Amino acid sequence: MNARIASSVLVSLIAFTGAAHAEPAQQAHLVATAFQPAARLTDTRFDAAAHVQQGYSLLRQGKQAQAVKLFDKVIADADQRLAGDMRPRLCRDGGAASASTVEVDPALCEAHFGKGFALIDLGRGDLAEGELRQASQMAPENAHFANEYAELFKSRRDWQQSYALFAQAWSVVDKDTAGKDARVAARALRGMGFTKAAMGQYDEAEKLYDQSLQYDPKSEIAKAELGNIARRKAIGS
Repeated sequence: MNARIASSVLVSLIAFTGAAHAEPAQQAHLVATAFQPAARLTDTRFDAAAHVQQGYSLLRQGKQAQAVKLFDKVIADADQRLAGDMRPRLCRDGGAASASTVEVDPALCEAHFGKGFALIDLGRGDLAEGELRQASQMAPENAHFANEYAELFKSRRDWQQSYALFAQAWSVVDKDTAGKDARVAARALRGMGFTKAAMGQYDEAEKLYDQSLQYDPKSEIAKAELGNIARRKAIGS
């Protein structure tokens, strides 16, 4: 062994041995001192998930502008890591990888979605659209993302596009009426029903709202909309 390395190891061992016989406060100091060089090996990689979690926390506090800054950091980090890779990005879902796409951290999809959600609250639906579209495209199996994206078009009274996105959410969501995604499924069906009613297709709208009640029997929204449809049909509007 190199004499210099051996000397360093010996010093560390002596310090560690001394720590074992010291008071608790002294032990912590001696151990930290003895293995100080290891600190240089600490993993300092960007923690995207932590940033997203903090961003959502800020959203719940009504601090949308601050949340956007955190989501932007996650997006910028991914852009830097994937610079030059022009393949479509897909969030990792445990499925088989494809050479035609690049798998990304699900936190990136959440960052785009969270940013879009925040921008809507800030009155910037024009900017939110691109973020929600990106999240939906990178996570095509995420019905929640599709529902929120559909809501943006519903607010613009773009019924065709809104219906298409709610229908996309319905096509990928778990159809188990007692499953964990039952409320997401109900929302997709209510969205489809709302847009059908807005286009004057009341019979189809009724069927969709009735079906939504199988997933969310207590939904006052669905019950109210069924009442509205009944009145419109009665007066022929």
